[in-house]
Amino acid sequence: MPNPIRSNKKTYVEFVVSVCVITFLVIALCLFPKSDYPKVLPTQTGTASSRTLSQTDIDKTSVTSRADKSKSVNSETAMSKTTAKSFETVSKENEVYTKTVPKTTERKTVTSFGETNTEQSEISVNKSEPIDNFKNHMISGLTADQKIVLNQILDGIENFETYIKIKDNVLKRKETKKLISLFVLVKIACIENSSVSSTYKYVGNDEYISAFKLTYTKSREKALNEKMQLEKKADSILKGITSDMNEFEKVKYIHDKITKKCVYGELKSGSHDSAYGCLVKGKANCEGYSKAFLLLCNKAGIDCMIVTGTAVDNEGESASHMWNMVMVDGKWYNIDLTWDDPTLISFDKNYVRYDFFNLTDSEISQTHTSEKNKFYTYPKANSVKYNYFVYNDYCGYDFNSACEAMERSVTDAVESGNKYASIKLNNNKTYDSVKKKLFRSSNGEKPIFNILKRVKKKTRVKFSAKKISKIFVEQTNVITIGLK
Repeated sequence: MPNPIRSNKKTYVEFVVSVCVITFLVIALCLFPKSDYPKVLPTQTGTASSRTLSQTDIDKTSVTSRADKSKSVNSETAMSKTTAKSFETVSKENEVYTKTVPKTTERKTVTSFGETNTEQSEISVNKSEPIDNFKNHMISGLTADQKIVLNQILDGIENFETYIKIKDNVLKRKETKKLISLFVLVKIACIENSSVSSTYKYVGNDEYISAFKLTYTKSREKALNEKMQLEKKADSILKGITSDMNEFEKVKYIHDKITKKCVYGELKSGSHDSAYGCLVKGKANCEGYSKAFLLLCNKAGIDCMIVTGTAVDNEGESASHMWNMVMVDGKWYNIDLTWDDPTLISFDKNYVRYDFFNLTDSEISQTHTSEKNKFYTYPKANSVKYNYFVYNDYCGYDFNSACEAMERSVTDAVESGNKYASIKLNNNKTYDSVKKKLFRSSNGEKPIFNILKRVKKKTRVKFSAKKISKIFVEQTNVITIGLK
């Protein structure tokens, strides 16, 4: 019989060895799990190969940039009169009720114009977050194939391609109006890129266009540097928007920032038709103003569009023009920052106009006419609620209500440190009547100075109650006084 002590010792040793081996294996598996092993992922590489134009017939078309004439306003003389306007409340059935950013149970990531990837989520969209609704407005009239073509062109521009091949059998070369309409969308879409020229060539067979030949006004490096500067400037401006601001206040803040900082005109670099020219260089034409406003609204979570068309200046001449439509509290309004630019008033660059701040279609149509586009349509703007003068109760319907409105406007101005106070009259007749009575002596006193005395006594703010400057704008029936 074997020795029981030796047998037990051997068994014990074997047991210990087994435990050690198992422990070592467990530790090894924990330290080096299979999921942590490095993986080699497939990569896609590609180079932009040069292409030659094999087609023999090349057509050339150009899309002119939206330039417009300056609208200077003299302090004592003003623009020509237009059709009478009233401040009557618009019935609800005529108002637009689309919300700015509706709550949703989906989170959407926009990959390109008209293409979205949807992921289920319980998070609702915050109105203060950036939105890209203007892209949806742009493509609302495009077919699926036309959306593909637009994306191909925009991707090509983003990569500074001079020859951009597009989907076959989509754009017919005989439909030149559609082609021009499509390139209007291209120009609008290039909010942060002003490098692409307005002139282009297209290539194809007898029936369809197969490619576009583009030129650029600046190098890729310069354009990317400008884009970086623009992003930095835009973010800096938007830091002034606070969480307690409503949408009207946000739109007014953006409006004021642009109109105070930018001067109407052209730049030698040719960037005056871009948001970069407006926000970074401080000089732009109507296209630059409109794109800058769209960019800042988009970043601030405010739904906005660009409108192209014509406008009649103070001399009665019509010129190509570009302005915006903006949604405030679910309702659309027309807004023109170029025509509200205070730098067009030569005596004081700090004067800010609100004559074209949130107008209805009926009001804006007195001077502006939108251009019909085969693919791009505009919403209706019928509400007066967030018009600058209606919202602040600076409207006059007769002499007494005009005096009351002016007193409110002056009070708000002096309490906020503003030098200017404005009121708007409901029609030409009221405007003419108030203009005569408000500044005409009666019993040795001009009514306007009586108003200033009351405001000074009430607010106890120091300003002259005996001396003012006057700005009369007949085209919009607005009277403004400058405080001393």
